[in-house]
Amino acid sequence: MAIADRHLADDEELVHVARQHWTVLVGEFAVLVLVLAVVGAGLWFMPWNEEWSTVAALAIGGVAALATIVFCLVPMLRWATTVYVLTTQRLMTKEGIVSKQGRSMPLTRVNDVSYNISLWERLMRYGTLSVQSASENESMTLQRVPRPQWFQAEIYRQVSSAQTPGYPSAPSA
Repeated sequence: MAIADRHLADDEELVHVARQHWTVLVGEFAVLVLVLAVVGAGLWFMPWNEEWSTVAALAIGGVAALATIVFCLVPMLRWATTVYVLTTQRLMTKEGIVSKQGRSMPLTRVNDVSYNISLWERLMRYGTLSVQSASENESMTLQRVPRPQWFQAEIYRQVSSAQTPGYPSAPSA
């Protein structure tokens, strides 16, 4: 996913864009399977020779559609619109389906980047990054970041580049 040039400063280049890890969507997939199983069972065991059966089938379908939208589609859209962006000058988070929220931290103010990876997260190759800035009140937590150790190293590379003139800042993919 490319970030439009209008979001970048004139002398700023995009280094890396990341979404949250796909495991965020596992719960939504389980809910979808559960909704489909309940709908299938409801329609299977419904007596179709009754005059109310068509109305009941439509009601089951409507409730299933509503549950799918609320518990599956909305979280998937939230995942798709949440991105972590690293440029040559700042670290940004952008999120939101209808209303948008964003946060930006200049790389020149970054003091510390730490990561936390549990055993499960290590197996699935994601983790949490905590970015501390020069201000005590300002920190940024990036949840479920794919390849957090690589992302941490890339942030440090860009911080060094932003703080040291002439330091190479080319992205290392």
